[in-house]
Amino acid sequence: MASLIEELIKVLEETTGCYKDLKVVANNKKDVIIKGDVPSLQTLTDKEQGVAGRLLRLEKKRQELIEDVCLVTNKDPKTMTISALIEMLSGQDKEQSKLEEVSTKMLEVIEDVKRVNDINKSLINESLEYVNFTMNAIQSANTMPQGNAYQSKGNIYDNGTGNNFFDAKQ
Repeated sequence: MASLIEELIKVLEETTGCYKDLKVVANNKKDVIIKGDVPSLQTLTDKEQGVAGRLLRLEKKRQELIEDVCLVTNKDPKTMTISALIEMLSGQDKEQSKLEEVSTKMLEVIEDVKRVNDINKSLINESLEYVNFTMNAIQSANTMPQGNAYQSKGNIYDNGTGNNFFDAKQ
C-alpha cells in the first residue's frame, strides 16, 4: 500500500502544479481583461483549456488510486476522502505527514485560483455592462429625431432619420 500512497502523493503534487499554472493564467487574464485585449484573452483561454485537460487526466488517475487503496484496505471508494486516508495512515508518520502537507498546499492554491477567478468574473460582468450601456447609448442617439421635431400642431414629426444601429432579423 505504501507504493499506492507514494503514487497518490505524486498525482496530488502534479495536480497542485496544474492549479498553480491555472493561477498564473488567471492572474494574466485579469490584466488582459482590464486592458480589453481580446486576442490575448483567447490565447490565455486556450492555455487554460490545456491545463484543464491535464487536470481531468490527473483526477481520473487519483480516483483509480483511491479505488486501489480501498481495494487493499477493504473500504468503500465512494466514501473515501483524502482526509479519511490521512487518518487511516496513523502509524505511518512519513506518508501521513507528506499526504497532509500536499493536500493542504493543493487546497490553498485552489482557493487562490477561485479568488482570482471571482475577480475576473466581476471584471467581465462590468465590461459587459459597459458594452451594453454603450450600445444602448448609440442606439438611442441614432433613433432621436434631428432638427425640428414638431409639426405646427405639436405632433412629433418623424423625418425618417431614426435608423437603428443594428438590423434585427426575425
